[in-house]
Amino acid sequence: MQARLDNSLNSLIIQPLYSYVLLFVLFISVMGFSQEEYKQGPQSDTYENIPKGKLTQHTFKSTIFSNTIRDYYVYVPEQYNAKDPAALMVFQDGHTYVQEDGHFRVPTVFDNLIAQEKMPVTIGLFINPGHSLDSVAVESPWRSSNRSFEYDDVSDTYGRFLLEEMIPELKKNYSISDDPKMRAIGGISSGGICAFSAAWFFPEQFQKVLSHIGSFTNIRGGHSYPSMIRKTDKKDIKIFLQDGDGDLNNEHGNWWLANLQMESSLKYMDYNYKFEPGKGAHNGNHGGAILPQSLTWLWNDVVPQTVAEGLYEFPNSNADTVILKGETSHYSKAELKTVNLTNASQKMTIKNSSNEQIFIIKEGEVEVSVQGKKKTIGPNSVFILLPQDKITLSAVSPNAIFYTMDYVAKNKVDLRRGKKDGGSQIIDFDDLKFEPHDKGGLRNYFRRSTAMCPYYEMHVTSLNAGIKSHEPHTHFATEIILMIDGETEMEIGNQLYSGKKGDVYFVPSNVPHAIRTTGDKQSMYFAYQWH
Repeated sequence: MQARLDNSLNSLIIQPLYSYVLLFVLFISVMGFSQEEYKQGPQSDTYENIPKGKLTQHTFKSTIFSNTIRDYYVYVPEQYNAKDPAALMVFQDGHTYVQEDGHFRVPTVFDNLIAQEKMPVTIGLFINPGHSLDSVAVESPWRSSNRSFEYDDVSDTYGRFLLEEMIPELKKNYSISDDPKMRAIGGISSGGICAFSAAWFFPEQFQKVLSHIGSFTNIRGGHSYPSMIRKTDKKDIKIFLQDGDGDLNNEHGNWWLANLQMESSLKYMDYNYKFEPGKGAHNGNHGGAILPQSLTWLWNDVVPQTVAEGLYEFPNSNADTVILKGETSHYSKAELKTVNLTNASQKMTIKNSSNEQIFIIKEGEVEVSVQGKKKTIGPNSVFILLPQDKITLSAVSPNAIFYTMDYVAKNKVDLRRGKKDGGSQIIDFDDLKFEPHDKGGLRNYFRRSTAMCPYYEMHVTSLNAGIKSHEPHTHFATEIILMIDGETEMEIGNQLYSGKKGDVYFVPSNVPHAIRTTGDKQSMYFAYQWH
């Protein structure tokens, strides 16, 4: 097959042969090797406890693109409820986005991000390009006869196809939101420019665009978009662009430079956009590896603004300092901070009315008095204060430091449950039994319920040097990992963080995570969970 089109074919605008040859030229590299290998992270893996959506395959004959037929796929998350209109995300070249072992694995990523509340409950519509009913069947949707006509054309035709045919077809069975902020569209290569065109011509219908290695080149006039962006009033579109500096360079243009031009024009017009450059060629390696982060950014304006996952460093200050603060999956508000009792015999009295609180001693000794119980406790000891109870803290040693987190649960407060399961509680580290195992050892603090939380658990793990606790896993509970000693590296989602003594890792509900000791000695850390 020739790698280049001859001049006569270059001059044609609408010819089936042009579409077919061009398609082969552009996508032969999709099946080849990239300049740099990108790998999917834990957010692209399946987990037993994550709700699984359902994917079905269908066929559609179009009127707008006459005499064509295409396959399409519909993903419906388990959380979908017909009473609540779902968000919608459309993908061109749907076959590549639903492939279970492909670069993108969108249904799996959707499962994870919806469970983590990083995306709204979203129905996925994955559409293959149309193929002429008069043409010989092709072995791959990449070679469908109508692909370039539909995707590369700078017009409103494909958007009308979605709005007048495909989405009404979907709405026969599902409740879909009409809010443009709840609609996204994405695609790869020509499918990427197609996604942008749909939003460009119908910003009142599609507010979010995801373009992988977008073909903003002179195939059918797509190279005009950068100047069109600069000379047109700003539209309410949110755009994520991805491309690699090893992308195509041929008679239609330079894909990398074209995406840089798009980025420059969007920046000049102050669009809400993000451009993620990479080292890859014309394929889905890079875009697939960063898909979870891309979707998280794209949807972050329509989901709850919660405490961000990641590492929070211990403050280099003697003053009381807030480490993290905000909403979590299970708390309407939470605040973790450090408190310094600078003088021996310094006293604090706390009585909570509508919130609950936990305290963890970091340094020094503190005398604790709660519900008629009094005890002097030292580092790594813990006490829990339920609503309506009172606690008095007295510094026994100078410069006593403790962490405290107070919080209000989203679910109903049940004082009776909390009192029945232990009430306000003091747990002395020295009273805990150490249980050794092949990776280190464990001390269990509590596994109980409280007034705020039906599930409340804490333990301290000692993890040997060079050992990983487990492969990335998920659970419904939100978790804080609080470093007591040593050095660790923690995977949270698709990111890697390094923590030391005093630092805090925050792991939201259902986010995959794993921790490993990186130093030359055993690490030690609290694992504190709730829901």
